[in-house]
Amino acid sequence: MIKKVFFWGAKYKAGIIYDLIKNHKIIEKTKNLSVNYIFDPNLESPKFKSNAIFSNKKKKLNEFFKKSDYFVTCIGNELGRVRYSISKELEKKKLEPLNIISKNAYFDSKKLLGKGIQLFPGSIVHYRATVGDYCILNTGSILEHDCKLGNGVHMMPGSVIGGNTIIGDFVSIGLNATILPQLEIGEGAVIGAGAVVTKNVKKNEVVLGNPAKFHKFTSQKVDLKLFK
Repeated sequence: MIKKVFFWGAKYKAGIIYDLIKNHKIIEKTKNLSVNYIFDPNLESPKFKSNAIFSNKKKKLNEFFKKSDYFVTCIGNELGRVRYSISKELEKKKLEPLNIISKNAYFDSKKLLGKGIQLFPGSIVHYRATVGDYCILNTGSILEHDCKLGNGVHMMPGSVIGGNTIIGDFVSIGLNATILPQLEIGEGAVIGAGAVVTKNVKKNEVVLGNPAKFHKFTSQKVDLKLFK
């Protein structure tokens, strides 16, 4: 039986995930999966071509929910709290999160991976490292041994987290950033592109540069009115 997949989000990341599913490039049984519905309230049309039905209207959501089996929340960058919160609402609609794990990704044990995760080609989850729910490890990112990644974290392409490091919920780690071993990164922190983090980062701090230094505080607002 074909299982129908619903996408929340229709930008470029969604297009990559659509391709991975369509061309059987994830470890799930993709022959039984079909992306049928796509929703994005912020777009007039998707940023990629597909055979799925698209809408940006709230009134179509319940129809999409009723007809879908799985969902993927295609929201990245510094929006980890938003991605996680929307995903939890979709769970309440009796949809099951679909793990997007590239056949070209490496991980030590699937038991150490949370639900709704996205491991893109070339990403590495090393020995005894754990990954929380609704995390994204983008192309070529490396999570070293014995690390703990919270929920809703996004590791952008080429980013590296040294061993025995603890990453809080909803942290965003920029392109080619490096976090040295045995550090703690607080909830909601943002690590800028190319930054080299040599000391702990507090909750909601944005750090930039080499070595990384405090730049400002940030916060993520979550609007769930579309579910009401």
